[in-house]
Amino acid sequence: MSQRQPGKVQSIKGTLAQLMVQKGYAQVQTADATQQAWDVAAGERLAAHSVAGNVQRGTLLVMVANSTISQMISFQKPQILKSLQEQLPDHGITDLKIKVGRID
Repeated sequence: MSQRQPGKVQSIKGTLAQLMVQKGYAQVQTADATQQAWDVAAGERLAAHSVAGNVQRGTLLVMVANSTISQMISFQKPQILKSLQEQLPDHGITDLKIKVGRID
C-alpha cells in the first residue's frame, strides 16, 4: 500500500479505491457480479438450484443442490461458459468446477 507523502494531494478516486480494498467491498461487488452472471448464463431453472463461488485460476466453482443439477450443467457447459465469458471478460473464466453441497 502506498504511503501518503506530506504535501501531496491524493485523488478521491485513488482514496476510494484504496478504502474499498481495505474494507473488502471490491470482493463483495465481484461476488455479486459473478452470481448475477451465473444466474443469466445457467438460466432460471439451474440457477435456482446452484450458487456461483470464487474464480481461481480461471475456474469458477459452482455449488449445486444435487447430482441431477450437476449433470444438467455439465451438458450445457459450453454454452454456459460462453455466456459467462461474454458477461465477465475480466474474470478470465475458462472452466467450471461443479460440487454437490448445501446452497443455502
